[in-house]
Amino acid sequence: MKTELVVQIDEPWQKEAVEEVARRFEVLNPGVKIIVKVVPNGDIRTTLYTGESKADLVQLFNGDIVDCSKDGLLLDLRAWLRQNHELESLFHPSIFRLIQPDGRVAVLPLSASMKGIFYNKQWFDKAGIPYPEEGWTWNDFMEIAIRLQRANVHKEECFAARISFHREYIGLLLLTAGTDWLSPDKRRASGYANNAQAVQAVQWAVDLVREHQVARATQEYFANSDLIRNEVGMILDYYVMLHEIQPHLKEDLGVAGLPQFIDGHRVNEPWVCGFGISSKTANPELAWSFLCELTCTNNELTRLVSEGSIAPLRSVYSEVSHDSDPLRNAILAELENSAQLPVSSGNTALYQLLDDYVNPALARIVFEGADVKGTLDDLAIVLDGKLQDHFSAPLLS
Repeated sequence: MKTELVVQIDEPWQKEAVEEVARRFEVLNPGVKIIVKVVPNGDIRTTLYTGESKADLVQLFNGDIVDCSKDGLLLDLRAWLRQNHELESLFHPSIFRLIQPDGRVAVLPLSASMKGIFYNKQWFDKAGIPYPEEGWTWNDFMEIAIRLQRANVHKEECFAARISFHREYIGLLLLTAGTDWLSPDKRRASGYANNAQAVQAVQWAVDLVREHQVARATQEYFANSDLIRNEVGMILDYYVMLHEIQPHLKEDLGVAGLPQFIDGHRVNEPWVCGFGISSKTANPELAWSFLCELTCTNNELTRLVSEGSIAPLRSVYSEVSHDSDPLRNAILAELENSAQLPVSSGNTALYQLLDDYVNPALARIVFEGADVKGTLDDLAIVLDGKLQDHFSAPLLS
């Protein structure tokens, strides 16, 4: 009878690549069968917590990596890494450190990205403005937007800038102001979502839209068509869209890291994907061997994810010529400013809770002109109650 290893992945478009790696591993390891299953990330997380998971290796994202490691649902990989000193050096250190919550190594990374500023150099050239440099502030962003608007916009529906009033994007402003929607343990909103720094950050974004009128009111998520159509000069959005935007704007495209508030922080929110070993696996050594094959070698999967994300493996980064692309290198440099990993969409209830309450509050502010402080105070009270209910429910960490 063959020894089976079950690998659960969330990304259907990666299944074929994972299976290619698996078939080679099976040839080199007679008597082993790798079973690859596509499972929604929320189910991967839930079954780990309920003890019902049948997986040996699991694909996890962001905060699920931290939670599942902290709660003992993943094997700590440090013992194996101490026996294979060269493995850690295969990865970019700015990415590898993100998958080490509390010193443990929870997963080996597959891909990484974050959000930042895309801009059209032509808009800057026409306005006679230097391109953004490291260390710029949100005040600089505002001043640049006003000048870009004056020099470039001559028709309706064109704006100098776009920052979506979706809680993920405005949450980035909060981070750079020194706060967040929730406390670090995610159990409280009061004193975070409604503190002075949060009010300052949200009011700044409101002024960009309502007072200065250099950005449109929107709650778009993961959008780039306005930049491609030359209807906006600079946007805040996911860096993973670089491979879509770059072929259109070519040499006119620039990227920059997040600005900060004058008294704020040089920080950005990362996005990380990796594979870990379930603590319930019956074959830890075999699982480790396949994990290394899956994430530490230049293969179909590690090359595939480089199309949109930053490849943690140095060899892949070099092979696909990202090391010679200044835009990719700018994103990699920005990863050095990463904050803690955010709530994952796999943490379905908490993720949905934030969407359900923060986004409507931001909509009232930007579309209806609701008072920023009053709205954030109300939001914090509601979130505190919902969080208490959330964490009192079983199996929620």
